[in-house]
Amino acid sequence: MKNYKINGNSKYFKRKYGTPNPVFTMEKKLDYRKGFSPATFLYQGRALAEGLPVSDGNTIYGHIGGLGEFIHESELGEEI
Repeated sequence: MKNYKINGNSKYFKRKYGTPNPVFTMEKKLDYRKGFSPATFLYQGRALAEGLPVSDGNTIYGHIGGLGEFIHESELGEEI
């Protein structure tokens, strides 16, 4: 598994993790629209609130602080 810094200035991540750019541990590329989990619904809400693409590009599933999250490929920052 690889760790990446999240790009952008996410208010969601700031409230939930204390920083808008937390470390994301990538697991695999998944289409968030093909499953029903808390992470899929959280991504949908975050995408709409923060202007992330909901139908273009790839989404990636992984963990931040042990919690499952989806991010859009455009949010994937440098590997650390």
